[in-house]
Amino acid sequence: MGLDPVHEVVSRIWQIEKPEAPKNMAVVDCHTHTYFSGDSNTSISQFAENFETSGLTHAFVTDHQSVSAFPLLQERLGQRVICGQEQRVREGEIIGLFISEKIPPGLRLSEASNAIRGQGGIVYACHPMDEKRFSLGQRDLVNSLENGWIDAIELCNSKSASINPEIREIAERFGIPLLGGSDSHVATAIGSSGAVMPWFSSSQTFLRAAANAVPFGRYCDPRNSWPLPIVPTTSD
Repeated sequence: MGLDPVHEVVSRIWQIEKPEAPKNMAVVDCHTHTYFSGDSNTSISQFAENFETSGLTHAFVTDHQSVSAFPLLQERLGQRVICGQEQRVREGEIIGLFISEKIPPGLRLSEASNAIRGQGGIVYACHPMDEKRFSLGQRDLVNSLENGWIDAIELCNSKSASINPEIREIAERFGIPLLGGSDSHVATAIGSSGAVMPWFSSSQTFLRAAANAVPFGRYCDPRNSWPLPIVPTTSD
């Protein structure tokens, strides 16, 4: 499976269509948030309800500095939801996928990478080179790939105004899988970006499947409706 080269990216109206997914394929949103992030208003019930209508088979819940939503969502969605965490490091932001414990703040990317992998997790570069957010820049992204600190890169992020074609070029140069995530801070955005890939059952099989993933997505950044229905603590 490969990306269709005819897709053109237009700022704020970009779209890479989701390919048809046979029953033996997974449809995964690698980057979602709940109100445990502090800047999202998505409750546990809203997340579960929107997941059920999204067409996804799996979603990683990747709150900022928190893994508290995962056990609550697992009660509703079982193994279809997987634990992750969006982590601010000194160079930008990354995500740990398939983790079980909170990654501490204040680390360098190399240290966070070791901490994620120490839990058997996968290091995912989210919204790289997005100048409007605290993201890995081109130099830090390439340096991290040269040092083997990153396992996969987010091509499609629904909150990004456009897709940078250089991300695809860098990923191809280093042989790194490209994936997608909605970065949903509002429940209706869940599944707006993701990846279609072979089925997986663990971090190891996920990473092998990611080599054949096809990212998809569209710009989708609806405004939050404040105030939050509940404001939980974001400290675990």
